[in-house]
Amino acid sequence: MFNNQSEEAAKEEARKKKRKKAQLQAYSILAAGVLALVLLIVGICSGIGFVVKKVNADKTEQASENNNKANEENEQTVSGDGDVEEETSDLAAQIAEANENEENEQTDEELMEEALRNYVGSFIDSMSIEEKVAGMFFTTPESITGVGTVVAAGSSTSSALMNYPVGGLLYDTKNIRDAAQFREMIYNTKTFSKYAIFLALADEGGENGPSFSGGLIAEPVLSQPEIGGTSGVAGAYSAGISIGTALAGAGINVNFAPVSDVTDGGNSFIAPRAYGSDAATTVSLTKNMIKGMSDQSVYGCLKYFPGHNDVTVDTARGRGTSKRTKEDLEKCEFELVKMAVEEKVPFLMVSHVSMPEITGDNTPASLSEIFITDMLRNELGYEGIIVTDYMNKAAITKYYKHADAAVMAIQAGADMVMLPSDFKKAYAGVIAAVEAGDITEERLDESLYRIFMLKYKNSVDYSAVLENTRSEEENQNNAPEQ
Repeated sequence: MFNNQSEEAAKEEARKKKRKKAQLQAYSILAAGVLALVLLIVGICSGIGFVVKKVNADKTEQASENNNKANEENEQTVSGDGDVEEETSDLAAQIAEANENEENEQTDEELMEEALRNYVGSFIDSMSIEEKVAGMFFTTPESITGVGTVVAAGSSTSSALMNYPVGGLLYDTKNIRDAAQFREMIYNTKTFSKYAIFLALADEGGENGPSFSGGLIAEPVLSQPEIGGTSGVAGAYSAGISIGTALAGAGINVNFAPVSDVTDGGNSFIAPRAYGSDAATTVSLTKNMIKGMSDQSVYGCLKYFPGHNDVTVDTARGRGTSKRTKEDLEKCEFELVKMAVEEKVPFLMVSHVSMPEITGDNTPASLSEIFITDMLRNELGYEGIIVTDYMNKAAITKYYKHADAAVMAIQAGADMVMLPSDFKKAYAGVIAAVEAGDITEERLDESLYRIFMLKYKNSVDYSAVLENTRSEEENQNNAPEQ
């Protein structure tokens, strides 16, 4: 749910198709006027071909003279036909007018997007560099407040969000004492945030999911392996609805689920959390669980890209390396991303998996431009918000400084940096990189537009925008010509 260059390319393609249609219509006007001329030219060319094929070698020179004579006649016919020249001029004018009209035409969807973009731009243009950088972080409430375990939103939360207006906060079971307490904390947090904020859980279902273990839901939702093994599409959609209903009731608007990894014969550490080993089934179940949550106004997330399919070391404990190639990704993860593009899945989480067969080294995908920009954005056309896997995992903390990892992720194309071990160091590191010119403000704005256009998409009165546009067009059409 957004890459501006891809959107503009799609619009331009649509405009080209409209211009081609207009040109074809205009050309049909000319067809009747030049039909006789075309028949004459065809006849002459056919005669020349007949002569060339049938004459003897000693009459080649005569055939050449006949050909020259035919060309002269053709030139005289065209240059002497004033009607044709006049119609050609009219045709050019009609094509030019059609192109100009098409350039000025905007569909309702384009008008709505433009209105939203202008609305969002009014926020982004007024933001300081510090606010823009903070808006690209997804943190825990503890990391910005300094409180051991946050179970209420009061002065500490208010002050923290004033100093660090982060883009999102991720909660866990420890933050939930009961449904009423959690709902009140989330409500207060929203009121303290200067800008719209993502408030999230990571509930993949099962008895360990925060919705059930935190008391937000009475009965546990089926786990992903259970859905993959027995209940199928209906179970995935039902789980999405159940989780979405519980989270939406508490004020949560994002759920970082489901796991979309395809297990490799059960050898992967991710197997106990995944749907199974069949790629097509995983695509279908992922799609339907996300749809179930979306129908309850909770944004889902495709995680992970690339998957931990054959990775045996949990990236929370160390470096997780995959031996797979790009061809392997094309058969599996690419199909998941294509679904995400088609369904406009709003979030996609990039893993810390290292794939030396693709990158040539052990750089995690979450820090790699090859995976984020080249594959996801350019090759597959994903336009939603790309977030990193949790940056407090050992696959990052053992090999990179907090600041360096955050900077690398943004340079690689990530829109939001998830859960750095030391938020303030990571935050300061990104600001320093902007001041040094290693990250441009335009790069920050690129991600902020994606983030804010999702946050504020329901804040614009689109019916008023369309009504005003139609009124302006009607007034222009009825205005007397000068």
